[in-house]
Amino acid sequence: MIKKVGIINYGAGNLMSIYKAVKVFGLQPIILDKQNNNVDMLILPGVGNFGAAIKNMQQNGLFEQVIKFFEFGKPILGICLGIQLVLKNSQEAKNIHGLGLIDGKVVKFKLKNLVVPHMCWNIVKFEKEDTILLDGLKKEEYFYFVHSYYPVIKQKEIIFATSNYGINFCSMIVKNNLVATQFHLEKSGQKGLKLLENIITYFNKL
Repeated sequence: MIKKVGIINYGAGNLMSIYKAVKVFGLQPIILDKQNNNVDMLILPGVGNFGAAIKNMQQNGLFEQVIKFFEFGKPILGICLGIQLVLKNSQEAKNIHGLGLIDGKVVKFKLKNLVVPHMCWNIVKFEKEDTILLDGLKKEEYFYFVHSYYPVIKQKEIIFATSNYGINFCSMIVKNNLVATQFHLEKSGQKGLKLLENIITYFNKL
């Protein structure tokens, strides 16, 4: 059972939203500035720049810890930037390799008639049928987004949800012990908290 949740600090901003969200469910959140093996789950939060975040994790031993966590089947949740970091590379930092847990890349929105960053509540359309992850949620729900880049996933079968902002893009992936969202579930009100609760339940059943 998950008790201690490590929230990785890229040294880039406020982590209190996800910290408080984790505490809602009686779990112990721990901000990780360096490698810490005494946690049951890792969160890659939605704060920072792709290149800076990867470099910070490499310097603090967290890059390797995330990879080992994934390989050992331990729970990992990525949020916003987090869904991007688990991919191979990003247009935001072309010479920096991502964690490479998922085969895919990160590309920038190129929209003529829409403002970038994509910063608003938007529809998330769940593409899969999953009684655990979707408990208490409709097939389409509104969640909060703040991003200029989006993930392009090669393994179509792991795309759990999509959204549209000028183009259709992947907004959630699920692959065994890895769940990641492009939207900020911790800033999406009761629906976001419900999804977080479902994700924790899903992880506890692995």
